[in-house]
Formats: sequence, structure tokens, C-alpha cells
Amino acid sequence: MTKKTAIAYIDGNNLYHGIIDGRNIPAKGYAPFSKERPWGDLLWLNLESFINFYRLPNIELIKIKIFQAPSYKPESLRRQQIYRNALMSLSTIDESSFFFGEFKPSIAKCSQCGHEHTYQIEKRTDAAMSTEILSDFFLKACDVIIIVGGDSDQIPVIEKIKAINPDKEVYVIFPPYRKSKAIYQMLGEKYCRKISYLTLLNNQLSDTVSASGFKVEKPFEYKKIK
Repeated sequence: MTKKTAIAYIDGNNLYHGIIDGRNIPAKGYAPFSKERPWGDLLWLNLESFINFYRLPNIELIKIKIFQAPSYKPESLRRQQIYRNALMSLSTIDESSFFFGEFKPSIAKCSQCGHEHTYQIEKRTDAAMSTEILSDFFLKACDVIIIVGGDSDQIPVIEKIKAINPDKEVYVIFPPYRKSKAIYQMLGEKYCRKISYLTLLNNQLSDTVSASGFKVEKPFEYKKIK
């Protein structure tokens, strides 16, 4: 039986914040990485083996596309860049796999005291992800669509695809505490998956990987102190 080709679309910041969510609880027998980030040692994720780990029926993963805004914090940006270099060691990821949004500062003013607070808003990544999914759908770039993320902004593109082709297979893998009830109700249990501690633990990159002839080391901030 010929396998169906699949492209995975990763909402990078949604996945990242799901992994570092302070409400996460490690599996029984495993100590938390820290109080603030119980799963903080699971950020060195092998996206290729992670997606294949779900054993979606009769599917061959041919490409991974990642949508993320570079961090506005220098140390976080450094780790992002290291991780991106490490991902280039995988057969389904190359330079064309990355789509970058941006963070824009915004000001919120307290209605009671008048104090102004500046915060950052992620821009363009959701739109870029929706555009790429829809483009690949119309170009027939793959048989199956896999979305990793729980952002409800992807509902319109899923609705459009299903309206045009109800038989088009769309799977969604929800990061922790990022499950969209609307997406789940639309696609049903068969096409929705959730991320567990052990799924992430069993699909980590090696501490040192080789990409484009260079060795890339896992950041020490992701390593659990033994």
C-alpha cells in the first residue's frame, strides 16, 4: 500500500509555551526540572521522531514547517538559534522550513491607577501558518496535514479545507494546556492527539548533533542537573 505524504506545521511559540507551562506534571517516577518549568529539560525536541511517534495511519512525513517569532530577549534568542541549527540535522527540515514572525511592543493602561505597562505581542506567525497550509492544500503538496498547536486562529483554514474537500485528512497535536475545544469538536477524537511528558522525553535530540558539517550542543539551560 502506497503511503500518504504528510507535511507538519508547527506553531513554535504555542508548542514552546505548552512545554514550559508551570502547571505541567512529570510522569510518575520523574523529578521536575524546576518549580517554574517542570518540563524544562524537554525543550530539545526532535520534531521529526516526535511526530512519527504518534504512528498516524499509513503516513510518510515529508516536510516540517515551523512558524515562530524570534524572541526579543537576547538569551532566549540565542537558544532559539541553537535549536534551529540542531533541527537542521533532520531530513525533513532545512532552511526553507522556517517562517518568522515578530514581536511588537504594545502598551496597556490601568483604568484605575493610570499606570502604563508595556508588553509584547506576537505578530504574523498565525497568518503565515494559515497561508502556508492553504497554499500547500491548493498546490496538492501533500495528502495529509498535521498541525502542532492549539491556537483557534487555525479554525478558519481548517474549515475552508474541509468545506472544499471533506475527505482531506487533517490531524492536530495539542501542546499541554493549549487544546482548542472548537478544533476538537470539528475534527473529532480520531484526528486529535495530545502531548504527554513521556512522548516528549522519548523524542529528544542527542545532546550533540551534527548539522551542515558543524556540531551543535544542547544549551546547558535545558540540561537537568544530575
